[in-house]
Amino acid sequence: GDAREINLTGESREQKQRILNDLNLDRDALKKANDTKALESLLARSRDISRLREISEFLRTAHPDSGNAMRSLIRQVYPETTRMQEQRDSERDRFRSFFARRLPENARPPAMRVEDDGERRRGREGGFSFLSSRSNRRDNERSEEPLTVEQLTEITKELADYDRGMADEFARLAKRAMKDEAKRKALDEALQPLAKRSPITAPAKFSPSGVFLKPLKEKDEASKLFDGDDVPEYKISLSPESIESLKKEPKVFARGTFESGDVKLENVGVRLKGFIGSFRPFDGQSKNGFTVKFNAFKNGQRFMGLKKLQLNNAAQDSTFIRERLGYALFREAGLPAPRVGHATVSINGDPFGLYVQVEASTEDFLGRWFEDTKGDLYEGPTDISNWKNLDLDSDPDRAQRGLLMGFAEAAKRAEDTNDLSPLEDWVDLGHFARFMAMEILCDHWDGYLSPNNYRVYRNPTDRKFYFIPHGADQLFRNSNNSLFGSSRGRSAVVAAFRSTDEGKLLLEEAMHYLLGTIWNPEKIQARIMQDYNRIRPHIHADAKRPYDLFEVEDRLQDTLKYFSKAERLKRWQLMALDDRELEERLSRLSSRSRWGR
Repeated sequence: GDAREINLTGESREQKQRILNDLNLDRDALKKANDTKALESLLARSRDISRLREISEFLRTAHPDSGNAMRSLIRQVYPETTRMQEQRDSERDRFRSFFARRLPENARPPAMRVEDDGERRRGREGGFSFLSSRSNRRDNERSEEPLTVEQLTEITKELADYDRGMADEFARLAKRAMKDEAKRKALDEALQPLAKRSPITAPAKFSPSGVFLKPLKEKDEASKLFDGDDVPEYKISLSPESIESLKKEPKVFARGTFESGDVKLENVGVRLKGFIGSFRPFDGQSKNGFTVKFNAFKNGQRFMGLKKLQLNNAAQDSTFIRERLGYALFREAGLPAPRVGHATVSINGDPFGLYVQVEASTEDFLGRWFEDTKGDLYEGPTDISNWKNLDLDSDPDRAQRGLLMGFAEAAKRAEDTNDLSPLEDWVDLGHFARFMAMEILCDHWDGYLSPNNYRVYRNPTDRKFYFIPHGADQLFRNSNNSLFGSSRGRSAVVAAFRSTDEGKLLLEEAMHYLLGTIWNPEKIQARIMQDYNRIRPHIHADAKRPYDLFEVEDRLQDTLKYFSKAERLKRWQLMALDDRELEERLSRLSSRSRWGR
């Protein structure tokens, strides 16, 4: 249709402008886009602005000279961004002013306090001192003189020492900003030596240190549930007695019937799953998560070779793809992780929508990765140091829980002595470094780093513990997390690696290996879109999803952006290991996890 008919229905004028600003779209230009080609051109321009602004904001912290210069160049090449930024600043100032007026003077942060004679000065001098100073600073930024050819050349060469790709991006933008052909030619000539210089190559790909595990059997009967393009439909039937049972004892298996295609299994066990963030009561309105245990009431009964299947409600993942992608990356890194697919579910004929189906951590799962499945399998929350209370997911009659105590004590000795050797008999050091690096890369802040969601298996063959990711529905949110920052919960083995020289080196090597092999942003983004296009019709048809389609698409875009941003920061963080000043600058980037779905 006509691009001029685009309308953001149901939103106030201010909210519409905020949305357009967030998309870097100019309202007047949007009104003038009178055909599809013009609209596509405008959207391409907005994507370029978004990409360049993102780079400039990163560089303003990591490499301030180039970041501030790039911000100025963006305003020159894309004049509409000046007005957009003024609108953002005005909205932020209004919010802060409103917020400050609601607080008593002595409760305000110093920067938000009024001048000495209080609120009355607002009418005469335009408000709080911090607002005035911000406005003056913005005016100074926007009235600065254009940079000379010499200055642009120097900044580009300095940036190239850190990141050749960003330096090339900066140089292209600088040339576009120059109206004078002679100056553009002079800059081109000044940068010729840089163009002839071989790009700084990424560090050599380290061979993976430690055990690199692969499934003992690539394909089995259940593979098409997780690897295929189809989204199967599961019909679960529950009697009134079973429904009452789930309401009273949601974590206890109730009898039910499970159907998929021509397969009908009776006397299966069905219970609710989830914890604080994802658990929903069985009230007929909520979208519950389910665990289906096919042999709960009938020994030997299986579905596609599986004893158990997890059906996650994606309450904390509005994209429906984070677990599937995250676990796949773990597996590609030589780390045991469940397989993940999708399915639609109905309960007594009532459609419950799209679910993320996850391979359960049973002996079947362990048998795909380990020759011996008779070891102890433990599950968080809490850490191995709390070994008496760690949940056991394997046979309690065989459990050797005291070994956890020895494992925890070895981790503490390693931390106290700056020596990982006490851990060598308990864990494969290289394998754990890769696991830890993957949790950092994927932003699994709720995993063993916390420690909260994880499983750990003691393999009887080599008598070592192997960590397995779990509860990975909140991945890929905060790309600014720190490679060597402190973990939230100081899990014992993580603390040992973070506090020892050898542990830091192993983590550094693991990060180099992962960035040089499996972490390919373009390929990962293509995989995301392939998955999303496959399940998108089912997301749209899901009447029980607790979020609207705008949030689904918004979180999808955030996830797509995550991979290039995370790769960029991690490479800079690796460079900062030998550059104290750079390390200090990078530490200013926000490390808070992003909450939300």
